[in-house]
Amino acid sequence: MSFFYQSSAERLRLYTSVNNSFSSHLHRQVEMILVLEGGLLVTGSHGRCFLTPGQGILIFPNRLHSLYTDPNQGSQILLCIFESDFCPHYRNYFQNYLPADGRFDLKLLSRHSQEAASSLLSLSRCYERGEAIPPYLCNLAEGYLSLLLADLFTSPSAPVMLEEAKGGTNLELEQRVLLYLDRHFTEELSLELLAREFGVSRFHLSRLFSEKFQTTFPRYVNSRRLEFAQKLLAESDDSVTNIALDAGFGSSRSFFREFKEAFHMTPSAYRRQHIRRAHRP
Repeated sequence: MSFFYQSSAERLRLYTSVNNSFSSHLHRQVEMILVLEGGLLVTGSHGRCFLTPGQGILIFPNRLHSLYTDPNQGSQILLCIFESDFCPHYRNYFQNYLPADGRFDLKLLSRHSQEAASSLLSLSRCYERGEAIPPYLCNLAEGYLSLLLADLFTSPSAPVMLEEAKGGTNLELEQRVLLYLDRHFTEELSLELLAREFGVSRFHLSRLFSEKFQTTFPRYVNSRRLEFAQKLLAESDDSVTNIALDAGFGSSRSFFREFKEAFHMTPSAYRRQHIRRAHRP
């Protein structure tokens, strides 16, 4: 399984996206997805769910998830990605609880929430994607999101049932570890080195990966290295051996083995396939 840590300095991102498919990833922000047209398959710790127009899902910080749109059906979605303290009243919810199931159906929420969702969609059209969101619009977005979260978490028929996170959460450590690995994954790494870097035990870090990220430390590091190697194979003329070393693999033999296990083809075959696609009329 290949996935990565998505880092962003923005406190709020609000935009619509067409035919969105996104490989497995996690980030420190909360992510709210609302399907506007077509259908979207979301896979994560909640399992797999297929969302249709008017349905959405709330994904908590540092929860692994992926998005897939069937090209034959297509999709348009509203994405709202925000810091856990963007709506201050709900910071505790995002930092100390996890949802049993983050899905919701907009038509089953209050009229106020339906109007708030419509207003968020309108706000997303007030600026170009990639531009900084004006402070005034951020303030409006905070209000609309707070209204939606009140319905999702605290109304008598709240659809998002919360469970206290086992052992509590340590989002700061999770983020620091993943950001460190994002910067150093091409270097020689071990749990022992990471434990010294962050002043925690090797066992604590091992549990962090298995319980919070549903993977192991070696698999996570390899996934980052393989993703980087894919990019180099597609975009550079370097030899496969050099790419293996640049990506952080100790030898071309281990790189070939990991690459073939992950993608069911050799690195050279992947490069040839990418070249054929790039030159296809």
